[in-house]
Amino acid sequence: MRRSRAVVAVAVPFVLAFVGCQAISELTPTQPTASPSATPAVSPIAIPVVLPTPAPTPKPTPTPTPAPTPAPTTQPPEASSCSLPPSSPSSPTCTDDPAQLYARVDAALTAVTNTRPDLFDLNNKVCDNCYYVLNVNGYVRQVQNELAAQGICSFWDGEELAVKNSNQFSEQYDILLASGHMRRGPGSYRGVCKPSWF
Repeated sequence: MRRSRAVVAVAVPFVLAFVGCQAISELTPTQPTASPSATPAVSPIAIPVVLPTPAPTPKPTPTPTPAPTPAPTTQPPEASSCSLPPSSPSSPTCTDDPAQLYARVDAALTAVTNTRPDLFDLNNKVCDNCYYVLNVNGYVRQVQNELAAQGICSFWDGEELAVKNSNQFSEQYDILLASGHMRRGPGSYRGVCKPSWF
């Protein structure tokens, strides 16, 4: 006896096929199921964290440091060795009467340039024998030493040199120009005080 087979295909989401007396059905494919041994991938999620900004701490105002006081270029007032007692009249009379000790002061200046040339720049002068002073303290000290060798007392006040050989009078001399050179000649004499003020 002869059997007939019929196959019917339908264009639907699934296909039914009849083979003989048995029905075969297929299901629409679904998403694949994960393998039990596979670990699912985890993607990190970035979560922005906003921290509070602390208020800036105010910096203390620095206390200004005073500028260092430059070292003086001249010695403080100082008397040379003197055999005369101090003289401190309440009101001496100071005038520009002619000098009596000028020649001796000028001789002391010349002696210092001869005996201590290291105190001067001998290539820098503003007059004959008026050299630039490299060491003001040493210069004044040497002038005082030269005067003391002549028996003349002296006192340096930082600007002028006072000299005396008695307490009856004292004379003032400016032996250093503002340029730093020696001051020589009659212009170095500034006046006389009677009695001596030191």
